[in-house]
Amino acid sequence: MAYLSLAGGIETSEEYSTIRSRLCRAYKLLPGVASDDAFLVLELEDSDAALIFCARRDKNCALLLLGKFVLSGERRTTGTVLEKLVEVVGNCIDEISLRAGVNIRLDVAQSEIAMGDVDLQ
Repeated sequence: MAYLSLAGGIETSEEYSTIRSRLCRAYKLLPGVASDDAFLVLELEDSDAALIFCARRDKNCALLLLGKFVLSGERRTTGTVLEKLVEVVGNCIDEISLRAGVNIRLDVAQSEIAMGDVDLQ
């Protein structure tokens, strides 16, 4: 399965265990999805896509877009899909930052390939 990874870091002096407990209260933890912690942040039912926030003890993190991001029922122009994706990602990062009480910085966008399917249930 191909997916888009937006990677960066969690900027805070707090211990990861404190951040993790806040994330666990706010989001569903998805065991086995990442080498460390993965949280289901948003399911885009119209698009058959999901945004997963992954975080590690060293405070590196990534927001993963799994599936296909599709705009349905909206008037489309050349940049509409990309603009909407940027808006959705920005809103998710803002929400995660607020709920976890940290600043999240994204530095890298790259496509990746997973070795198997991801079970969001």
